[in-house]
Amino acid sequence: MTAGAERDGAAERSVLRRALNELDGRLADATERGPGAHLRFDPLVDRLRTPVTAFLQPELERRLDLHVDADDSFARDRIAHVLAGACGVAALPALLRAMEHDRDDDGDTLQLDLLDLFRAWPEESIRLVLGCVGSDDPRTRRIGIWGLAVIDFGEAKYFEWVADMVSDPDPQVRAEVMSTLGSIFGVGDPPRARAILIAGARDPAPEVRRNAVAALGTSRDETVTDLLVACADDTDRWVRYWAAWSLSRRPGPAVRAALERLAADADGDVRDAARAVLG
Repeated sequence: MTAGAERDGAAERSVLRRALNELDGRLADATERGPGAHLRFDPLVDRLRTPVTAFLQPELERRLDLHVDADDSFARDRIAHVLAGACGVAALPALLRAMEHDRDDDGDTLQLDLLDLFRAWPEESIRLVLGCVGSDDPRTRRIGIWGLAVIDFGEAKYFEWVADMVSDPDPQVRAEVMSTLGSIFGVGDPPRARAILIAGARDPAPEVRRNAVAALGTSRDETVTDLLVACADDTDRWVRYWAAWSLSRRPGPAVRAALERLAADADGDVRDAARAVLG
């Protein structure tokens, strides 16, 4: 590299570092937030989404971790978007770590960035996701299940990997299995998926029962209907809530009686769900 090229490269890196510092300042400024905030940030974020910015990867990852710890999904997603654009496949481990937190918040571009990386680098993505499935950390295992369902969408090549995690010692992981098998991912082995969901509706952990009962709403056979009627008397209010919705459009006096009990439930959300189903 010539001396001139080195000077140009150093100058460009300096500009990018200043841009990152500017992004830090604007993310810390509460007046920059509010409706349409992402549009105000887009030009600066897009300026940083260049492979040249890859030299800032350690600093970007450090910022990403700080925003995750601060529960700031807006800042998290802006930094994650820069990291994905600048570093490509090398950003995957950091973005997967970030997904272990705040998965159901209002920040949605982190997932979109991961989906783009999954599509662009499928082999590396599946390797990393399978590594998550085998992690000692249950939060990481949950992300592994999510990643498999996304990468394997509609094909169920990795159905057994997910189904086998129904015996995971962590209830949050088992709950993730229920949600996943209740989606299109369950077509990999419908009878086994249904059997797992039925067992899940009797799991000792309420979060597992909730997800299983919600997932069983699409299964119309009599065995499932009888189980959902029984779940209308569950001790957990959110199990009863999902039982009400899952009993929707099912015939029979037992279903009607269960919905009428739920319509008089002590919990307001359960009552509202049952009354909506009853019409």
